[in-house]
Amino acid sequence: MIDGILFPHRRPLRRHALVMNCYYNGLAIIRELGRRGVPVTAMDCERSVGSYSRYARYVRCPNPLTEEENFIEFLLGHGQRYKQRAILFPTNDHWAVALARAKHRLSERFIACVADVEVVESLLDKRRFTERAQRAGWPVPRSWTSADRNEIPPEAYPIVAKPICRRIASNSEQNRRESELFDRLRLTVLQTPEALRRFSEHHADVLAKLFFQEYVRGLSDSMYTVGVYVDAGHNVRGLFSGRKVRGFPPDSGDCIVGEVRGVPRTLKDLTQRICREIGYHGIAEFEFKRDAASGEYRLIEINPRSWSWIGITPSCGVSLPWIAYADLAGVERFDPLESNAPDGSVKWVRLLDDVQNCVYGNRRAGYPEWGMSVGGWFHSLRADRLVIAEFSSDDPTPGLYAAYAKLRALLALVCRKIVARIRSVMRSIGF
Repeated sequence: MIDGILFPHRRPLRRHALVMNCYYNGLAIIRELGRRGVPVTAMDCERSVGSYSRYARYVRCPNPLTEEENFIEFLLGHGQRYKQRAILFPTNDHWAVALARAKHRLSERFIACVADVEVVESLLDKRRFTERAQRAGWPVPRSWTSADRNEIPPEAYPIVAKPICRRIASNSEQNRRESELFDRLRLTVLQTPEALRRFSEHHADVLAKLFFQEYVRGLSDSMYTVGVYVDAGHNVRGLFSGRKVRGFPPDSGDCIVGEVRGVPRTLKDLTQRICREIGYHGIAEFEFKRDAASGEYRLIEINPRSWSWIGITPSCGVSLPWIAYADLAGVERFDPLESNAPDGSVKWVRLLDDVQNCVYGNRRAGYPEWGMSVGGWFHSLRADRLVIAEFSSDDPTPGLYAAYAKLRALLALVCRKIVARIRSVMRSIGF
């Protein structure tokens, strides 16, 4: 069965939802709330796939990555049009930070699905998060700051270099350039002390904004998610667990295929305990990695907002977007729910990206073992229920936009290769 069949229309609820940053993460929330009759606004600084959904009205706004104060002022002005306080759903780090910092200012006109600023910033600052986790005894990998990188013992290698914060809200254009660099450096594996020395010299200008961590062995298919919605009393009201089947790049990339998958009860209990200890409120993703050699689970990070494949949760009996909206809007209060679908019975896929990666992208990225034929790729998506991120029969425009964007990108790539080839031939004949 493929999700996306027509849902019956319900009488719209009066309280609006604003979904901020409308990539596939935002699209999933827009569709889930829209199908339940919630009036939704898709707010973003540029058009993306979710902004074309029939379930939302697109509103362009300043980018909190570089215009945080302008964004908040815009949001306050926009909020005057709602008779009741609207619910805010940030779907990326810098949006969550901006809302958390201005949570009190916004509270007259909005209810933000985000934790308090001290909590959000402590989770996004990976160095602070790791230090707290180590003091609390959470199962995180060992880490070192840039200042003590020369004290890393030889037996600790390989290690990874990571940015302390990848994306944070600001009022500076420089923040955009650093965020683009940190996206490229999100997880750089260093095999030896000599590799660390070369890396440090090459990135000396931003070294203070990086830290180093023990490498947990395994590729992206060793990553497990525990996704939650936590109410204002710091109680987990909805819990989903799943595994990343394929990411891109294969070693550490964003989820391209994910599936429902049980995790040890100890990880669920740990998630609930951490939420209480840090005073969490809102949607969050706990990312664990299962070491490919030892089988031990390590807590890699906690994302204080919804995550890229939250769209799988409605098909697993624990719709985190709806549970969050219903609780914050006072529509309905749920007893605690957990996903209980059989392992692998529900899968989520970014279809266009996945077929491209499996047919040739993974090989080009240096992982030929992740390549497969079209038939093999199709077979790998077999499940009782398949949730396709782009395409939905009741909301076709985002899928058409995604196909157009993919075709445009492929044509641009072909054109660049043709131009490069022509230049090479002209050089070879003396032009």
